[in-house]
Amino acid sequence: MATGRVALAFGLKPEELHSASRGYAKAAKARQVSMYILHVSMGRTLSQAAAVFGRDRTTAAHACKVVEDLRENPRFDAVLSEIEGQLSASVASARMHYPLEAGGLLDACTA
Repeated sequence: MATGRVALAFGLKPEELHSASRGYAKAAKARQVSMYILHVSMGRTLSQAAAVFGRDRTTAAHACKVVEDLRENPRFDAVLSEIEGQLSASVASARMHYPLEAGGLLDACTA
């Protein structure tokens, strides 16, 4: 979900963020933003965020530092805040519609 939102914001296809190579600058920046969001906004560990893209923990740590520095730019920060808000709303909506307690999504999937 995070990768798709970031790819859309950068005008890319989600698969472009999963390239084994660094790719071109726009895709690399979008990948860094995705790792940042996965770690900071969605609570994933650096290792988990990096693994989504076949990278290691140190790459995700570097991505988070780069994005933190970029957030000093008001336009970049506004776009990133918008993406974070959209993801937060999507997660909240999913939790409302598919609670993981009895009778929720887990029961529906096993019924």
